[in-house]
Amino acid sequence: MESWRAFLPVVLGTVGVTGAWAAPELDVVETGQAPDRSVAIIAPDLFRAVIRQASGGGIAEFYNLAVDPGAKTNLAGPDRGLFEIGWHGATFKRAADADGKTCCIKHKLEGDDGKDCYDGCRDWPSMGHQALKAQGELAVIEKSPARVRVQARSWFTWWSKYVDEDLPVTAVYTFYPDGQIAIQVRVRRTGTVPMHWSGEYGPHLMVPGDSKDAQADLGFVWSFPERGAVGLEDEQVPARSEALVLAASVKARTALMLTIPSEEGALFARHMRHDGRSIGWDRCGYGSGNVVMQPGYDSTWACLIRLCTPGSKIAPYPKTAKDALTYGEDYRRPARIAGAMLVTRDPGDLNGDGFNESEGCHVLEGPGPLAFMFEKGNGAGLAPAFKVLGWPGITPRSVTVNGEEVPFAAGVIQGTLILQVQGALPGEKARIGIR
Repeated sequence: MESWRAFLPVVLGTVGVTGAWAAPELDVVETGQAPDRSVAIIAPDLFRAVIRQASGGGIAEFYNLAVDPGAKTNLAGPDRGLFEIGWHGATFKRAADADGKTCCIKHKLEGDDGKDCYDGCRDWPSMGHQALKAQGELAVIEKSPARVRVQARSWFTWWSKYVDEDLPVTAVYTFYPDGQIAIQVRVRRTGTVPMHWSGEYGPHLMVPGDSKDAQADLGFVWSFPERGAVGLEDEQVPARSEALVLAASVKARTALMLTIPSEEGALFARHMRHDGRSIGWDRCGYGSGNVVMQPGYDSTWACLIRLCTPGSKIAPYPKTAKDALTYGEDYRRPARIAGAMLVTRDPGDLNGDGFNESEGCHVLEGPGPLAFMFEKGNGAGLAPAFKVLGWPGITPRSVTVNGEEVPFAAGVIQGTLILQVQGALPGEKARIGIR
């Protein structure tokens, strides 16, 4: 069998890793009072993320501590933060019996001009939420050395003009020590009027960009695995969605990957890009096919952001989206597990396969010790995470891969073990032991 210690430096690009090293443990710092609370999640020597209630629950700050230990360069886009959803609604024909008070937001806010209806803009999060007093709720719902989960509840707004109380959104972020952030999003349509979206509805990465100040510009380049790089002038992205999108900055020595479960391609069937560098930001991600949310609409979906950087033992550093494919496959087409009891009905497992897309982990059951085969398929097998139900109240003393002890982060919360292996698994199959 391949040696874990011999394999790790090759895959992760590190030098001299010859023994078990201490796994980073997440820390949480909560500051402020509602409705202006902040929650900071810190993985020592890797990242610091700050979620702000004032913006409706967005990741307002994100720092790559592996290359920026002083946390001087905020990689999150201004106003909206690192992760955002939405923007423009769609233009549509008004029903014959509709009036300007009920047909659309444009006519409700600006008066009936007799022209086509327009459902305005819907964005979440944004600092406009604070101006509109739509900060919502922010709560830490789980914390351990292995992961931190934060829930944000708010509403979509229209650029500080309007709070759409009939379009509530709930996001749950799950942060892991290796820089993975799994995100579950629930969007509902209440009230009596549909919401018509343009093709911009979907999950997006938003980063700083500045076309007026080359020195301040971080120079993020967007790329897709099949298409390659997308230029600043090119907002016409593929009509169909690809496996992932990567934002890479040589200047910041950082790449950020965004991907979705393979099944979500039916909803997010295209990519979108919006160059706002003239006013300080640049964004790209997944779009949809003009979704119409009728009253009673209730949709839950998930996505994953991964920090990629040099200078870390546990994070990869692909420079193009094509290079990142195997890391995306870890999430899009999870590994197969044999020899342990899989839980297929865990809340957040969107397709019942034993992998919880909303939390970014495999879900098992049993009091331990556990030993099982992990077949990674086309994935990299990098830093797999596990949730084990029915675990006694003791954190595991050791985790082995092919019989060798490996670093891991773990915590036990009310009889559930949360554990992440810190590193990449060797070979196509590996035997994992938890005891």
